[in-house]
Amino acid sequence: MKGKLGLKKFIFETLVIIIGISISFWLNNMQENTNIAKKEVETLKAIKLNIVEIEAYITSRRETLDDENDFMNYLSENWNTLNLDSVVNVLQKGRHIKSFHNLFLDYREFHPPVSEISSIINDGSIALISSHEIKLSLISLMDNNFDYVNQNVKSEIELQQVFREVLLKSNSSEISKILETTSFELKERFQGNVDYKNQILNELKAIVKLNPAKNYINLKIRQRYWVMNFMNSFSNKLNKIKELVDVELLIKT
Repeated sequence: MKGKLGLKKFIFETLVIIIGISISFWLNNMQENTNIAKKEVETLKAIKLNIVEIEAYITSRRETLDDENDFMNYLSENWNTLNLDSVVNVLQKGRHIKSFHNLFLDYREFHPPVSEISSIINDGSIALISSHEIKLSLISLMDNNFDYVNQNVKSEIELQQVFREVLLKSNSSEISKILETTSFELKERFQGNVDYKNQILNELKAIVKLNPAKNYINLKIRQRYWVMNFMNSFSNKLNKIKELVDVELLIKT
């Protein structure tokens, strides 16, 4: 009799221990799932915030490029019959958006603030996202859309660098004169507060005589078309991801 009672007690105590361990494991699992879900929501919110920042950058960049594109189109269409005084007025007031230096001597880069999305992909945080579509879209955004923009921006920069070589090797005293500048002068001209009309006029007179300059503007227009095309695709992909993230956040919060 005592043996049976002892066995029952042993079985009961064993069951209590097993149940206790199971409940503890279940609670720990529940807590872990809750933490994972919380981290996923935080990750999705970080992605959305980063997308908003990138979109703001693209909007600003697009405005600058569109203004410059329109001006380059005008120069290309009227190169041989330019009203230099009118062009001078545009460049005098154009600051850093429409300037002789940005058109012929410098280049436009593309640096949207993608560090947060890049970090989420590279450090493995993307695994926290349960939506397979969002994960694939983020990877495609960086490996394809963003990369295509950068490749074409790089091609435009390389084009400008080739044109610089033409200017560097020119024996024309007029070309040498338009390359002369100082940091102080550049600052004043980009701010647009100081009258540089005579200097801009002399720069234009020299550059329109240079046939490679006309070729450069036309090639730059062609390359800029692809920059804008892929930048718009990048922007559209961002908007699509933001919509997916909004739906996911609505479900999870």
